[in-house]
Amino acid sequence: MKFLRITYKLITLILLCISAVGIMFVYSLSSDKSSPNAKQIAYRKKWLQQVVKVIGLEVVVNRNDSNQNVSNDELAKDNLSANTNNINKQSALWVSNHISWMDIVVIGSQGVGFLSKKEVRQWPLIGWLGDKGGTVFIDRGGKNASQVAAKAIAKKINNGDSILVFPEGTTGSGENVMRFHARIFAPALDHQLLVQPISIRYLDQNGQPHPRAVWLDHSFMHNLLGVLASSNMRVEVNFLPIVDAKAFSGRRQLAELVENQIRDVLLSSSALKSI
Repeated sequence: MKFLRITYKLITLILLCISAVGIMFVYSLSSDKSSPNAKQIAYRKKWLQQVVKVIGLEVVVNRNDSNQNVSNDELAKDNLSANTNNINKQSALWVSNHISWMDIVVIGSQGVGFLSKKEVRQWPLIGWLGDKGGTVFIDRGGKNASQVAAKAIAKKINNGDSILVFPEGTTGSGENVMRFHARIFAPALDHQLLVQPISIRYLDQNGQPHPRAVWLDHSFMHNLLGVLASSNMRVEVNFLPIVDAKAFSGRRQLAELVENQIRDVLLSSSALKSI
């Protein structure tokens, strides 16, 4: 049964990728080549919601200003609930802790673009889809790379497409948060953007951190197969209060505030689960 489950999910994911190429190509014919149009952004969101569903994740989104949650079933609907739409009213730099490659899929299904190194743009299929979906590709070692990246990110956000970044710079265990790199917050301070802190956790049926979600010591394929074989994987996504970068004079100050906010949520959640 496990083999059949994995095979079915893999085939479905491949078919989703193939369909995305065709649909994104059609949408791109009428778009400004420098940025994705509204249809491309909306399709990116719906496509990632379908990927979440195929993987078999139970996603619950918790908003800071509401006791209401957005369930995984609601994510699959064409027209999202009012709770989900409210999250996206203000474009911002979305900042999250990093546990797995699934973070991109799960948080992306909430309606956000991505940041990636420029080499990914040359990858067959993935690079093209990323470009059409609004990914910002940056040259990490190029001349004035940080300033160029900050301008590109600010342009996307000012045009209404939020961008997701992971300030830890690598994946962690999910039980705590590593030190945030302050340079990641340069676009927010340099261009006076809003910052949306987000915490994410992967739990098993007992409410404990799911061992197969963590991506530290295995290859992507090994981790992918483990995730596809799993069942009862719950993902909690918490949207914390939006932070206005205008109130900060330095990157480190802003980075530490957001880092501590996300850490507080993860540690408090861990304490509750252990009771």
